[in-house]
Amino acid sequence: MARLKAHEVDRFLKQGKSDFATVLIYGPDDGLVSERARLFAKNTSVDLSDPFAVIKLEADDAASDPARISDEANTIGMFGGKRLIWIRGSTQKNLANCLKGVLEDPPSDAYIIIEAGDLKPSSALRKKIETAKSAMALPCY
Repeated sequence: MARLKAHEVDRFLKQGKSDFATVLIYGPDDGLVSERARLFAKNTSVDLSDPFAVIKLEADDAASDPARISDEANTIGMFGGKRLIWIRGSTQKNLANCLKGVLEDPPSDAYIIIEAGDLKPSSALRKKIETAKSAMALPCY
């Protein structure tokens, strides 16, 4: 299982680099979720001010096109280097199905951050992330 306890998240983020291509950051505290997502984003070494390197998607938009996340994650950057796909939004319906490709075959030059609200352990998105070898779930309580 690729998930941490809430008290382990800060230590994980302070380590800097991550071996996980996809990270789900979730919890009832939206401010803490966003703060930890920004910290993880900084740790990726992707230039966060480069609009060609950072792709921001709303969860509804990402879920409406099942291939979009995989396409974005496997696109070669215009100027090379790693890319960051940052998915935000409270609606996570059908998003789990859209992650299948990137979880089974993780991108080598991209990170995916998913900011989510409070997810129950039975949530499809949370289950999908927690059982994938290339992903990590970070709770924020």
